[in-house]
Amino acid sequence: MKSTIRSAMMAVVLLSLCIMTTGCWNRIELNELAITSATGVDWDGHNWVMSYQVLIPSAISAGIGTSGSGTPQSPVIVYSTKGKSIREAMMHSFSESPRKLFYAHNRVVIISEEVARRGFNELLDVYFRNSGPRETVSMLVTPGTARRVLEQFMQLQIIPGEGMKDIILSEARNSSILPNIPVYQMGMNLTGDAKSGVLPEIYISGKEDTSTLDSFTHTTIPSKLKLGRLAIMHNDRMIGWMNRRQSLGVSFLRGEVKQTTIVTPCTDEQGHRGFDTFVIQHSSTRLKPKLTGGKLSYTAKVDASGVLTESDCAQNLYKPDITKKMESKVAQQIQQILKGAWKQGQQMGADVFGAAEKAHRKYPKAWKQWSKDWNSVFAETPLEVQAQFRITRMGLSNKSFQYLTEKDKKG
Repeated sequence: MKSTIRSAMMAVVLLSLCIMTTGCWNRIELNELAITSATGVDWDGHNWVMSYQVLIPSAISAGIGTSGSGTPQSPVIVYSTKGKSIREAMMHSFSESPRKLFYAHNRVVIISEEVARRGFNELLDVYFRNSGPRETVSMLVTPGTARRVLEQFMQLQIIPGEGMKDIILSEARNSSILPNIPVYQMGMNLTGDAKSGVLPEIYISGKEDTSTLDSFTHTTIPSKLKLGRLAIMHNDRMIGWMNRRQSLGVSFLRGEVKQTTIVTPCTDEQGHRGFDTFVIQHSSTRLKPKLTGGKLSYTAKVDASGVLTESDCAQNLYKPDITKKMESKVAQQIQQILKGAWKQGQQMGADVFGAAEKAHRKYPKAWKQWSKDWNSVFAETPLEVQAQFRITRMGLSNKSFQYLTEKDKKG
């Protein structure tokens, strides 16, 4: 009797487990998804306009511009939807697409300058509130419409969205002029002490669009996507631009320079003028606040090193005084870059250097008063820059080719 009851209870338990583990009850097959590689955000004056760059798997597997049958076919398709809210615009995609938009492979989100100046709190809310869009997607600003950027093909890259992501990562890694800003970082910047942030600019260089496959029948394309200036944000709105030199100063002050190039003028003994080019391979910046007599100031100490990659002045680089002079010129160039960026940030009323966070941590009591109007405090805060640069290698030759040429002429 007991064994029968035990067997019945086990059967009930097993049946319950089978009901609870019914498998993929909410599964979605791959052929039901529209894989999105890039999204664009525009504003038409009344509604949000969301654009999607969706992959066409058959065209990608066959190679750019060719479908399985050998006929020309684009690897992506771009379409837009409108709505009073961003999510409403996204939901309208079901009325014109047989597949559900899938954002897990979305690489970049492009916002138009109009949207950036209007404010994009709604966009950040969508990314942090919903599980579909990922916060690691990179954000960029374009002067025109975001859809037009999504419609452009790229050289050497089949999927334009992937190419745009690669461009900004390469820029941040090799020149450090423009940073890669994911959505989550922008959210952190705009909710930080300074409530300011930056976004890189992407624009179409050229007179014609590269939106058709006919562009790839030539060795050159009529236009290309390029990175440009640095958009400055404050309280979720864009307030202006910084040029690329000022943008590099922002990277130095934020300690985000991984590698960059500095060009300094040079003059040799014969009076020939030219330029020396250095690649900074290592750099660290310590931005420190200081309170003296109730007045706040900052000191930025930059310690950098790099290699000489080009010199068109007749210089004997074996001489220590010439080497020291070259190092001093690079250090002065760095000082000018940092001061120029700091001054521009003060004029725009945007602390994009992380100065507010450092002042808050070091002087928490004084911060209670500063935080009431940090922009005014920051605008009157001076910056002292101390830069050191060390040449670690002169290249394969310690004498410039110009120097060897001049020596042969004398001989």
